[in-house]
Amino acid sequence: MKFTNGEDRILYIKLLGVFLPLGCLTDNSFSETAEMIDTTTRENNGWTSSRPSNQSYSISFSGLQINTTLAGGNFNVISYDKLKELKRDRQLLAWKIQGTDYPVVDYGNCYITGVSEANTVGELITFSGELSGFGRPYMASLQLVLLNNGDPTKIVQDGNNNLIRV
Repeated sequence: MKFTNGEDRILYIKLLGVFLPLGCLTDNSFSETAEMIDTTTRENNGWTSSRPSNQSYSISFSGLQINTTLAGGNFNVISYDKLKELKRDRQLLAWKIQGTDYPVVDYGNCYITGVSEANTVGELITFSGELSGFGRPYMASLQLVLLNNGDPTKIVQDGNNNLIRV
């Protein structure tokens, strides 16, 4: 049995048509919830039951801050400075979490709903944040492939066994 290491799942945000990793992350977590509506029917013999209604998800992350916007910075990743700018601009963003050894891809759209930094004298500056999902999150299946630009797309076979992009 092979377990997946945390560093094998990388969080990316799409900017200007390219998915960029959040640089120097120490952790990221994906959480889904559903609001429940209490129901009861005759078949339940008076026992309460619940059904899911509105669903939501969020992605939390934290890491070590690096320069990704000023001269001399690393423009191939995203860190606190760029996240703060995107949050203030209230941009709807595409995200994906992709494994390196096991290429599972979860993806969707989100807003940045929180970013913070911790600046302790003599220590590395850290940051954390949260993405709130917009719409349904998806997980790439065997029918989905990633194009060169990182976008997931569905590939199916037509009646002549030709692969076509849908």
